[in-house]
Amino acid sequence: MRVQTHNTTGTNQLPKPRGWRLESERIERRRFLQVLGLTATALGTAACAPMAGSISDSGVDPSLPSGSAAPRNALVSARLAGPATTAAPAVPTVVTAAYLQLLLDSATDVCVFPGGVIDLPEGTTLRISKSMRIEGNGTTLRVAGSKPPTAHLLNADSLRDGSQLEIKNLRIEGPSTTNWDPATENIMGGISWQLYRTWNSSLVVRNVTITGGYGSGIIRSGGGRFEVTDCDLSGWVDGIAFFESHGGSGALELRNTILRAPANSKYSSIGLYIHPHLNLNADTITGLDWNRYVIYVNGTPASTGRHDLKAVSAINCALIQTGSSSQTTLMRCSESGLPKNGGSFLKGPVTSIESTWEGAGMIAVLEGVAVERSFINDTIRPKNIWMALGSKTAGTVTLTGAQVDLAGKAALLKLTSASTTAVTITSSQIRSTSSSFPINAEGGSVQLVGTAAPRNCRAVLPGRLTS
Repeated sequence: MRVQTHNTTGTNQLPKPRGWRLESERIERRRFLQVLGLTATALGTAACAPMAGSISDSGVDPSLPSGSAAPRNALVSARLAGPATTAAPAVPTVVTAAYLQLLLDSATDVCVFPGGVIDLPEGTTLRISKSMRIEGNGTTLRVAGSKPPTAHLLNADSLRDGSQLEIKNLRIEGPSTTNWDPATENIMGGISWQLYRTWNSSLVVRNVTITGGYGSGIIRSGGGRFEVTDCDLSGWVDGIAFFESHGGSGALELRNTILRAPANSKYSSIGLYIHPHLNLNADTITGLDWNRYVIYVNGTPASTGRHDLKAVSAINCALIQTGSSSQTTLMRCSESGLPKNGGSFLKGPVTSIESTWEGAGMIAVLEGVAVERSFINDTIRPKNIWMALGSKTAGTVTLTGAQVDLAGKAALLKLTSASTTAVTITSSQIRSTSSSFPINAEGGSVQLVGTAAPRNCRAVLPGRLTS
């Protein structure tokens, strides 16, 4: 019987089933994508097309629409799918400063804090080294201790010009200031970004509360765009500090915010400290219990900025110290209660519209600066002298449409003998039961236009009072 044998030589040359090359290439493609950490689902069906230069029996991948060209390679397909999402580190049982730093370091565009109350040791600093948005997620960062901080908490001081930083929905509780000496120095910030000539950068802080003993709630030094909205800020020295000392530019948008002094603050504490050449637009701000001013404009370079305040209220503190040459506008602002330093200091040109001045504050002006200070439709109900024009004061003061009520020992104006200021009161109503001189012109001049002079006014040469 003849036995048939099979010759296996040349088996590899046998014809392959139709479509074998396409299926083989798909398998290789999937392996390649797995190495990249991608999947065909994330990339779309096109990611599984034949590799560049391959030819299937049919010539076209049946998974593509008729007439469509397959992507050239898997990397092109990956680009079509967009960047892969970076997963945040898993939240540990106890959240530490090290974990928060890991979140900041590993984030790309957005860093989300875990929420809840996180207790941090004295000296904690969390460094922000790149542009990002920090979503506080209602987290409270509570720093232990009762001594002045030795480091900024959120420290963005290394961010270069052109960086963008946003911090929102966060609470920071600094150490208690209860037993501190009022002269204690403290320069650390709850949030700090201090790098010179960062004029093209942006810091946005929204819905953030800072309490306790950081020197400043927020320090921004270097200029640039600065926005603070819907915040409640305090600090041993100030709630906000905005500086720029190299002749550059910057602007602060401050809205719907409370600036409140701690129960015990530095003897010279203020709500906002801003260099005079930086612009300020403040709207709906409440300042509480600072030892000096809610808004303090001071420093160099020369004061060439514009400072517009709307609905800014100072309670138990003075409203403002203005720049000597920057233009300041007060719209429906108010000063009330007992300012601890005496009252506002108007160094440069000011226009006040529909503002209210009541309480124990007294307005002073800078000597030797001949500028115009205008008050339009203001309400004036002082406890003492509303405005004192002392030695070498000059320029003009105009009151138009003012409503003035004087009682007790209150007075509207006092001009000393060395003042050359010219005061004009137009279309105003002055009601007085005061035992003091409502208008006391020992120097300068006071002219009443369309305004009845209250009883007991006086002028002593060289002062003049005319109506």
